[in-house]
Amino acid sequence: MSQKKNRAQKKPKSEVKLAEERFQNCIDKRNAFNEEARTIRDERNSLHDQRNKVMKEVLKYRKKMEVNKKAKAKRIKSRDSAMSKVKQLNELKQKKRKGRKGAKSVRDTVQAIISEILATENRLETTEMTIAKEREVLEKLSILRRSLTDQQKTLTTHEHLHSEVKELDAEIGTAISQSNEEHDEVVKLAKLNKDLYKKNKELMKEAHHLSSEANKKHEEFIVIRKKADHQHAKAMEMLETLRTHRKTAREERQARWRVVKDHRKNIKKELYDPDKLESVADDALQELMSGGKISL
Repeated sequence: MSQKKNRAQKKPKSEVKLAEERFQNCIDKRNAFNEEARTIRDERNSLHDQRNKVMKEVLKYRKKMEVNKKAKAKRIKSRDSAMSKVKQLNELKQKKRKGRKGAKSVRDTVQAIISEILATENRLETTEMTIAKEREVLEKLSILRRSLTDQQKTLTTHEHLHSEVKELDAEIGTAISQSNEEHDEVVKLAKLNKDLYKKNKELMKEAHHLSSEANKKHEEFIVIRKKADHQHAKAMEMLETLRTHRKTAREERQARWRVVKDHRKNIKKELYDPDKLESVADDALQELMSGGKISL
């Protein structure tokens, strides 16, 4: 039983075999780490691709916001210009209004002067009077007519100012309408940019999250690659050890083979030495002649 147990015992592994196993173990670990690193790298790259897509959307929204911002600035400028025009027109309108104050009284004065002129002319035509008195009435008519001319000029100026104020009112209304339209567009563009800003804010949060996850994956990738590099370095060390053991084993085999070869050469020399063969033949002949037996 003890002999069977001894036979069943495994033969100790050689240094070469042990070195090969250690080398292959390092290679297997390195390959496993490299495969894991490739998987993590692909996950990292996938996260970067997702982030790039999100950032394209962010840039698209930013361009829209920039266009809206420029349009809004243009609308604000137009609105403010319209409001400035309204202010100027209102100031001019106030001046015109001040200038046309008393228009009603001037019109009444003109009517009164005309009535008086007519009454005076009628009196002159229907009433007998002295030459001196007639001259006095004529002088009065002359004064009334000059006064009427002056008052009519004043009335014309007032009426012209009244017409101008009406025109100013129309211009002011148009400018206010334009200002309101521009303001509505400003509010509309501001709301659009506010909505775009909210969307961009969410997208930036997503991009930041993807970047953070990608950075984590990159850190994992670096750790795994370092492990793979470490196993590769160990494998290279084991490869040198393996080469050394193989060289030693090869030299030992060559040395054993030289011993065997030399031994065979010596045996051959012993067996096929011509001098020894001739001596053995002479001995056999003498033995035969003496009647003995030859033993080969």
